[in-house]
Amino acid sequence: MKNLILIIAILSIKLFAFETNIKQMFAIGIFDENGVGENIQNVRKTKRDYNGTCYTKIFLRGEISNTKPTVKIGDSIGHYENSEPITNKNNIIIGKIITFKHYTVTNGVIEVFLGKDLYDARVFVK
Repeated sequence: MKNLILIIAILSIKLFAFETNIKQMFAIGIFDENGVGENIQNVRKTKRDYNGTCYTKIFLRGEISNTKPTVKIGDSIGHYENSEPITNKNNIIIGKIITFKHYTVTNGVIEVFLGKDLYDARVFVK
């Protein structure tokens, strides 16, 4: 009986460990090392070239647990830098802005993943 309870407890923890409640997740900005960048919410192609090292910011509305988003520009995978909460006028957290640092960027599409699920892939970086 004890073993049965233990097995049920372990299975329920495993099943709900990666539960997410994502409403939206998309790229909102790209910046170079000097902080010069652009808003990419309503564009298909960046105006500037971002070769070498650059930063991307993504907006996340919802809750995630036990996993972090992955951001790619072509072959370059972003490294998590920091996260800032976004609050409404009542100081209730409604989302996060997450910053990623990319090394050796040449060109490609910005892709935002959570696990194997693709959430955004619409902006081409020169």
